[in-house]
Amino acid sequence: MEDDMIRIGNRIKQRRKAIGLTQTDIFQECGVSSGALSKIENGTRIPSFILFYRISQVLQCDMEWLITGESSNSQNNKICKKEEELLEGFRKLSAEDQEEMAEILKIKLRKQRNITGEKEKSYSLRDTEKNDIAG
Repeated sequence: MEDDMIRIGNRIKQRRKAIGLTQTDIFQECGVSSGALSKIENGTRIPSFILFYRISQVLQCDMEWLITGESSNSQNNKICKKEEELLEGFRKLSAEDQEEMAEILKIKLRKQRNITGEKEKSYSLRDTEKNDIAG
C-alpha cells in the first residue's frame, strides 16, 4: 500500500508540474494546505476520497490515471506531443489570453472550412464541366 501511495503521489506531482500548477494553486482550488499536499505527493498521507476527486479535477485528469497510471479515457491516450505542449501553454495563460486564443482558433477553423469548402466546390465544378463536355 505504501508503494502504491508513493506512485500515486508521484503522478499527482508529475501532472501538477506538467500543467504548470504549484502546490499553492492546488491549495487555492481544493482547500488542502501545501504541507498536506506535499505529504500526499510524497506518499506519506492518504487523501480522503473527496479531496482525491477535487485534486483530479484541478489536475484535469481522471482518478483512474492517478491511481493506476493508465486511463480508460481513450482521448487521453491519443494526445500527441505538440497537442500536449499547446494545452500546457494554454493553461498557463490568463483567462483573458485564453479567450483571445480561443477566438484565434475559431478564426483559423473558419478559414480552414472556407478553404476546404472552396476545394470541394472547385472539384464539383470541374466534374460538372467534364460532364458537360462529355455530354
